[in-house]
This record gives sequence, structure tokens and C-alpha cells, in this order.
Amino acid sequence: MLVGVIPIALKMFPFRGLFETVIIIASTMNNPDWIFWHNGPVESDIMPRLVAEFPGFRSRWEKHVESWNGKPAGNYNAITQFVCFVVEDLYPSGKTQEVQRLFDMMEDWLKNGSNGVQELVVVGFFEDLQNLASQQAFGKEAFVPFLGPKSREEWDELERYWAGKSNIPRSSSPRGCSDP
Repeated sequence: MLVGVIPIALKMFPFRGLFETVIIIASTMNNPDWIFWHNGPVESDIMPRLVAEFPGFRSRWEKHVESWNGKPAGNYNAITQFVCFVVEDLYPSGKTQEVQRLFDMMEDWLKNGSNGVQELVVVGFFEDLQNLASQQAFGKEAFVPFLGPKSREEWDELERYWAGKSNIPRSSSPRGCSDP
């Protein structure tokens, strides 16, 4: 039944960008009961995009995937590997233009991503970045100049949270870098 519905959906919502998702729940015939449309990235878009955009991350990513025997490790474990790349390789090597490009992507995902993507950016990327960069000589403050307005708002909210001055729910304990 879904195959018969997809052409209707594509006519209704022509594909216009890299990150467009159309989910249709159909009952009978070709009449969809509900149509959810999101014009932005979803969680499954994030890691392939980061691997493609940052070639220096590929070897770390491949080791990570291999360590999980090709099974999904989960979005938060995956994003932690990328944060380790940023903290241990990208930033220390002085590639500030690439760091800025990364933070511009995160800003865009906070503005245009699905709720799951926004949570992954904040709780996965920013929270891990604050925790892991705090263990480096340059500290987490080194990344503040790269933050866009929405990113800065979320970054500050995480800081208030860890200081005990926020009501947002706490995530699990901080994850760390390790060779996969």
C-alpha cells in the first residue's frame, strides 16, 4: 500500500533539498491518513554527513564501526567519536576554518533539524564537547567564538544545567574518548 502512496506524496511535496523527509501512514486505497513532512536533517543523516564533510574523521569512524562489528552503536556513541576527533585532532591542528564550518553546520541543524537532531547536537555534540574539551589545556572556552546565536543559547543552557541552575533533564554520565 505504501508504494501506491509515495507517488502522490512526491507530487504533493516535490523533492527540493538534501534533507527532506516525508512519512506517510496510510490506511486504505491511496488516501493517506497522516502526512508528516520535515524539511531538514533527521538523526540518520548526521553521521554520514560528518564523515563526508570531514575526511580526517573517516579512519576514526571506520575503527569505531569495526569495534561494534558493523552493528549500530547508537547516535550518541557515534557523535562522541566525532567530538573526540574535534577535540583531539581538528582543533589542536589549528584548522579553525574547518572548526567554524562544523559549528555553522551545528547551528543550521539546531535551526532546521528534526527534534531528534536538535537533541543530538545539544546533548550529544555540545555536552560531550564541553566535557571532553575541559580535559584539554585549551579548555571548552576555546570553542565559544565558533558558536552561532542558537548554539550559544544551548551552550549556555548546558552550562547553567551543570551548575545546577537549570530545569532541563540530565543526560547520562559524560562519555569519553577511547581508541575503538
